[in-house]
Amino acid sequence: MNPEPLGLVFSDELLENSGKTTAYFSGTRLRLIWAAFLLCFSLLFLRLVWLQIIQGSRNRVLSDENRILVRRIQAPRGVITDRNGEVLAQNIPIYKMKNPDCTEHLGSQGAEKTEVSGCREYVEISREEALKLEATGGGGDVLTIVGRRYVYGPEIAQVLGFVGEADTQEMAQHPDYDLGDLIGKTGVELEYEEYLHGTNGAELVEIDADAAVVREISKSDPLDGGDLKLTIDASLQKKAYDLIGDRVGALVALDPRNGQVLTLVSRPSFDPNNVSVSLDGEDQPFFNRSIAGIYPPGSVFKVVTATAGLEDGKITAATEIEDTGEIRIGTYRYGNWYFDQYGRKEGSLNIVHAIKRSNDIFFYRVGEAVGATMLSEWAKAFGFGRLSGIDLPGEADGLVPSPLWKEQMRGERWFLGNTYHFAIGQSDLTVTPLQVAQMTGVAATGKLCQPHVAEHPEDKGSLCEDIGIHEETLRLVRAGMAEACLPGGTAFPFFNFGVGTGEGFRRIEVGCKTGTAEFGDPKERTHAWFTAFAPKENPEITVTVLLEGAGEGSYEAAPVAKGFLEEYFANSSR
Repeated sequence: MNPEPLGLVFSDELLENSGKTTAYFSGTRLRLIWAAFLLCFSLLFLRLVWLQIIQGSRNRVLSDENRILVRRIQAPRGVITDRNGEVLAQNIPIYKMKNPDCTEHLGSQGAEKTEVSGCREYVEISREEALKLEATGGGGDVLTIVGRRYVYGPEIAQVLGFVGEADTQEMAQHPDYDLGDLIGKTGVELEYEEYLHGTNGAELVEIDADAAVVREISKSDPLDGGDLKLTIDASLQKKAYDLIGDRVGALVALDPRNGQVLTLVSRPSFDPNNVSVSLDGEDQPFFNRSIAGIYPPGSVFKVVTATAGLEDGKITAATEIEDTGEIRIGTYRYGNWYFDQYGRKEGSLNIVHAIKRSNDIFFYRVGEAVGATMLSEWAKAFGFGRLSGIDLPGEADGLVPSPLWKEQMRGERWFLGNTYHFAIGQSDLTVTPLQVAQMTGVAATGKLCQPHVAEHPEDKGSLCEDIGIHEETLRLVRAGMAEACLPGGTAFPFFNFGVGTGEGFRRIEVGCKTGTAEFGDPKERTHAWFTAFAPKENPEITVTVLLEGAGEGSYEAAPVAKGFLEEYFANSSR
């Protein structure tokens, strides 16, 4: 029997079983594919219904917003000028470019992560760089904002202040401000922020997929900030700054007829165009000594003591007091500066001669006769111990002591020696250079004026008040101050003061008072004071100079005031 091939024996059975299996798998697979297809189609259909019908309105708004862009138009701040119209603070364009490193670093997290990452979204570039980007099609990455430029730099920085981008706290105080808006930080920029700021505008534009502007839809123009004219004279301001030089101090010049501030300088100062370089300055460049520095006034305060004695009837024009060189009370000694320095006495003095020579013995006795309480009241009447109301932030009020104050604040008795020191501008008395300038204005006009650096409609004199000093008192005080600036007085730099003109030398009579104030310095240094009004008849300017720890007022502060007044009177247009 011949064997048959196996394939032929099972061929029919294999073919039958193979057909059954293929049919089974083909039907099952087809049903699964159809089920999956129907499921996907159903999901897509439901999603389409959700997007087109249920969420259709919302998605349409989102689609429009993706191609409609709101762009802020920054409002320029108001321009600040001096009394003669010279520009002090103006607006300049600042160009910024998107920082590519920042963009890559932030990825999809957005600009709100810049503070966390420390990456700046925009970096400042020059005008030339901005123009080059614009010419090469990269203008879309350039942002132009309005910046601030101060023409005189540190010379007038304490008056103008500076601006910076509004921080979180400032944004909360000004909800209408936009992120990146400039806001005043100090000085006039802060004091008149609401007036100078202006209102931002905006434009609605349509952009394409490449963020290029297709068309402008609508636009609201910005409202510029108001321009501000100051009472400051820029040329006088610079002159005063240069005269003080590298010394620490202040100079304040006022118009005693209306309180206008002609000059207000504090040194050291800072550059408002580059504030960052002064932030760590150990010499306090941001501290405005002219309005915030408080110092014992020394002998310039004798103007108040003289007025108190005359007004209260304790002395008259005929009263004479003997210069004994010193007064001793128990173990305490109170000397006259002339006796202490040269061992000499000046005999009997009346009020005019006492002011001329700044005689301590005379004013000790006047203070004793008036009493500390009444002397304190007169000091306040002259503007000491309270804010002047000047339109600048950061003013200090100083301190006017009294027996009641000492008892309540220190739990100590007031002694006669305290009155002696008080009468010559020492004790616990502290004042600002601005207040001394106000005091000098009272001596010049009899009126206490509220100082201000911005021009007001009220500049005709309504910001001044008559404090009720009799004309005879003012006449005697002015006479003594005028004598102090004449030969034999304490202010020797002002002997024969005047200025040269086209017609020759013009003599100008000045009323002044020198001051040398002790302040408890371990090195026994003293503050140098000088204050004056001019001309003697119909005064139109007062000037006060303080130099910290510089020495005697007649030697240090008076020459600064002299140079300043020479500059003032040399210009006949003033």
